[in-house]
Amino acid sequence: MAPVFDSCAVVPRHLTVEQAHNILHIHRSCPTDQCQRRKAALYFLMDSRRSAREENGRDLRGTVPRSPGLG
Repeated sequence: MAPVFDSCAVVPRHLTVEQAHNILHIHRSCPTDQCQRRKAALYFLMDSRRSAREENGRDLRGTVPRSPGLG
């Protein structure tokens, strides 16, 4: 049996990227719509990537987005 802190119903308040990846590994067989812990980790990682992209002006692939009208 998983420890209480690894319960699907316990949503972490603060995560690091490493913790979010660990949660996804532990809860890999859980459906995202039913596991609040997995959902929180996924949303945290998506938000972290979005924030990093906005900070450095790059998209998820690491390329600089083209300005409209430049060929």
